[in-house]
Amino acid sequence: MGNYAQIDPRPAIYNRSGRPSSSASSVASSVRTNETFDAILSSPSSSRTSFESWNSSPKRAEYGWQRPAPIKQYRRRRDTGELFATLPDEVLGLILDELRKSHLAPNSTSCATCMMRDMCSIAVSSRKLAKAARVILYENIELVGADSHAQRKRYKLNFGSRLVLLRRTLRGNPDLAAMVHTLKAPAVPQGVPLDLYQNLVASIIMACPNFEQLVGFHQNQDYSFNRLFHALSTRRKLVEMHWTLEPSQFQRKRRLSNAAALLNSDNPNYQEAPGDLLPQQSEEFLELHTDWEYLTTLSIHCLPGATITPISLIPDIVSRLPALQNLHLSHLPFTAFNDANLLSLPSLQTITFSHLPGVSSEGLSSFVRRPSSRSIKKLTLQHVDVDSLPALSQILSNLTSLESFSLVQNSMPIMPPNEMIWLFPYLASPSLRKLHWDITSHQICANVADSILAKSIAANGFPSLRVLRTPNDPEGIFQSLCKPVESIEAPPSDKHRGLISKCTSRPSPPATPTTPSTPKTPSKSPSGLSFPMEDQLFPSKASSNLAQARLAAQSRLEAARQTPRFVISVTEDEVEVEKYGLAGFIGQTESKINYCVTPDEGASDESGGLLDVTDVLGDGGENLRFDGREGCTGRWNTYNGNVVDKKDRERWFHTERGRWRPVTLS
Repeated sequence: MGNYAQIDPRPAIYNRSGRPSSSASSVASSVRTNETFDAILSSPSSSRTSFESWNSSPKRAEYGWQRPAPIKQYRRRRDTGELFATLPDEVLGLILDELRKSHLAPNSTSCATCMMRDMCSIAVSSRKLAKAARVILYENIELVGADSHAQRKRYKLNFGSRLVLLRRTLRGNPDLAAMVHTLKAPAVPQGVPLDLYQNLVASIIMACPNFEQLVGFHQNQDYSFNRLFHALSTRRKLVEMHWTLEPSQFQRKRRLSNAAALLNSDNPNYQEAPGDLLPQQSEEFLELHTDWEYLTTLSIHCLPGATITPISLIPDIVSRLPALQNLHLSHLPFTAFNDANLLSLPSLQTITFSHLPGVSSEGLSSFVRRPSSRSIKKLTLQHVDVDSLPALSQILSNLTSLESFSLVQNSMPIMPPNEMIWLFPYLASPSLRKLHWDITSHQICANVADSILAKSIAANGFPSLRVLRTPNDPEGIFQSLCKPVESIEAPPSDKHRGLISKCTSRPSPPATPTTPSTPKTPSKSPSGLSFPMEDQLFPSKASSNLAQARLAAQSRLEAARQTPRFVISVTEDEVEVEKYGLAGFIGQTESKINYCVTPDEGASDESGGLLDVTDVLGDGGENLRFDGREGCTGRWNTYNGNVVDKKDRERWFHTERGRWRPVTLS
């Protein structure tokens, strides 16, 4: 028993080949078992003599390296551990946050699954790193794509295996649940009942007391009770909410007067306005916004046939959101939002009005003249049909903090019949940095509004303007005001459309860009009353295609190269021998404006490059069946070679999942 009680304190010497080592056995036989390791190193024993003789051998001198003493190794590791222990948690958090950004960058070949796998490896490496890694893992949770087949089989779950495990973890550990701020839930699997999946996501939200935002999982609201929306209404720290409203089955039918019915009896495309909601439905929808004291972003989008009534409901909702900064309204009928509601809005920073027939040019002019509207930094008007150029002038001049302005509409804003422009710049903004201008009525020449804007830019009406995007620029009057470029930037999406080869080819030269002429006021104004009623309720006008704008801009650039700006003539004895043409380009070298023909991040060319509510409600790149997308399987982190790949398959590979990217309107 005494022999078994004594433990050899020496470090074991392992032989990786699996064969017994003769040197290790000789050293072990010469050391007494009752001595400590430090005593062995300090005593002039035969074992130390053998180490010294081995270090001084010719083989040691040949390779030129020396094995450090074990005591020095221990001190070095101890010093390194002490230095690591002095690092603040904030520094470790910043390091891991940069690692997370490198995984989720737009041009990265990795994905959220690979990021979480690396964070788990870091968390088990040391206790100090585990604290910072848990924050990265649970603060912004991203579950993308389908669950793995092995995981569903192991836990005997048909869907939501990761969500079920996450719910169990958060319920069993309140500290981790308090870290969760955002959740990216996977899309609803095919064949799964929607109410069951919504209840599963709602149970996770209820477990997180500091929950702020649900991203990538947007469901429609039909004014009936829903556990998901009820769970969101109880989170006091919610910062962002997107509503997609469906028609209610209990929605009242609106009755038209006999005059309105007779007026639109011959119009087959006429659609009557949606009926009002029941008073109980309006009150329940209003109560959902009661506890959102920290909500900064609110988006309301109505599907065809849906509405939000009474007309005072939106002002009542906004009045209960003291921290609201970003408001986005889309496809609201005139019975839900009009000029009176516009004047009741509080001080905001970002506003998006899309397809709002109840908003007029007069209402916008009165809205921007309020002192509380001077805080607006970004304003987007999509198919609001601003028919007055003086209204646009007041918008740009009164919003002194405006940095980004977007105007998309089919009709052309004009001057009143009895007014003329005597001085330029007529449209001016000293603070505007980004301008999106898209008059979608396709013409072969620039319209009057385009000419007025181009002359205003040329007259230094926008000194801070740096980005100009005009998808509909038939004569190139806006391109000629920007900085010249060697070629038009083509995004990777053009490769699949076959547009890159078309851009690089030399097409036939189009019309030379001309200087904007002095505009003339048309004799008749296309007022909003001349449009059909269905355009006011549910306008179907689209934006210009930005891919076609890139082709047109490249054609103008190629045509400008054929017309040189400078001509060098070489003469000999007053006889011209050679003649060279230089610097054929389009634009102005002294300009600071960049001509933008690429869409915003998350937007598409079909929408004119401008972000819309439909982009926010999209899949964000998660669906691999769309447009032949290629997902991530973790293969980027493996070595080359059949042997290594087969060995590391279970360690690095995962179910193929898309690279999801969040899209934000504000």
